[in-house]
Amino acid sequence: MTPPSFSKPAWGVDLFTQGDTAYEFFMDLGPGRLGERILLARPRTPRGYKGCVVLKCLPTPLGADASGRFQRARARLEEEARLAKYLQHPRIARVHGLVELEQGLCVMMERVEGLTLNTLLSVAQVRGRYFSESFILYVGAETAAALAHAHTRTDEAGVPLGIVNRDIHPGRIRLGPRGEVWLTDFGLALSRLTGRVATSFPRAQGEVLYAAPEALRGEAVDASSDLFSLGLTLLEFATGRHLYDPGHLLAEQVEAQLSQEEREKVLAASVASLDLELPSFAEDALRCAMAFRSEDVEHAARGLSVPLRDILHTLLRHDPAERFATAAELERVLRARLAQLEPYAEQEALREVQQALADVGDDAWDIEVPGDEGGISPPLTEEQAREPLQFEVRPRYKPRRPPDEVTTAPGDKTQHAVRRTPTV
Repeated sequence: MTPPSFSKPAWGVDLFTQGDTAYEFFMDLGPGRLGERILLARPRTPRGYKGCVVLKCLPTPLGADASGRFQRARARLEEEARLAKYLQHPRIARVHGLVELEQGLCVMMERVEGLTLNTLLSVAQVRGRYFSESFILYVGAETAAALAHAHTRTDEAGVPLGIVNRDIHPGRIRLGPRGEVWLTDFGLALSRLTGRVATSFPRAQGEVLYAAPEALRGEAVDASSDLFSLGLTLLEFATGRHLYDPGHLLAEQVEAQLSQEEREKVLAASVASLDLELPSFAEDALRCAMAFRSEDVEHAARGLSVPLRDILHTLLRHDPAERFATAAELERVLRARLAQLEPYAEQEALREVQQALADVGDDAWDIEVPGDEGGISPPLTEEQAREPLQFEVRPRYKPRRPPDEVTTAPGDKTQHAVRRTPTV
């Protein structure tokens, strides 16, 4: 029998079997960043189904000789699986292992239910009100705790592994159905793991729009680069504004803020990346990353409390040495500020998201949600309880506002939306 193809599996077909468990194809989530297919599969045992798992499947290329690109992608997936044993934290989605098949290689990962910050940001914009400061502090602290775990891992000999996620952005942080926070992917992580694939490309490894300035310049990155990316994520989630897409500055004003030395660095980074497959806006993002100043952070953070603005200012420093020293320090600062407000934890976060979904109501159909998200429903009224209503996802038929504009705050003017594009 010919094994099913990763690129065109039929619904319900068994992709592979391990022991008495068959992994049945459920959904195709599209291509990954390394040429792999991202699939959802349902483990089926003689006792029934056991939830879902995520599979990163890299098909074996046709012909006897595998391309260099395939070999690099394979090495990265193997490294992700090897690194996973050091990332055992309750807020990091787990990698179950590597499966070698006739049709290719699969990394099997925990499937985390819930909604990403990316989706919740869309919910906030549709309803015209952003989430509370407590929610932002709580999500930030939980994510910082996960990063602190990753950043401080050592190997069996006690040698620091130097893990840097390199891909922190709103699509990687998820609120689960019990209000828990998840960091869902270390597939592009940098580490000192023995035998790892050296990264030689002078470019950011994850989402360009959330990369630290040093990553965009093709320079060395470390744990503080993850903290900068988290700062961009929290700023956008709290306000809808993004430093790399400044709605209050024209292109010529951004250029005018650059010193001669900064212009030279932008030019050097642009030339170095000419042969790379970068998105068209990568150079604009680099220019904005070099050009923003403290007053631009203050402008983007307007309307937030002074303590939260101070935290964002520290996260979003150009000089990595001026940011928080560690993710653990950031976590302590965020939790200290959260303790000054009303008690807030998993239950409060879940209720806030449920209320936001209820506020959106029928406008939820205007929100595009990836197929692997869900599991959170609005609170039910007594009438709805008799016929339960679930929050489902449908394709967006028509945008409610021009596609290049979003609401930044109730009653505020609009700004250009951050362009959400595939990772590079």
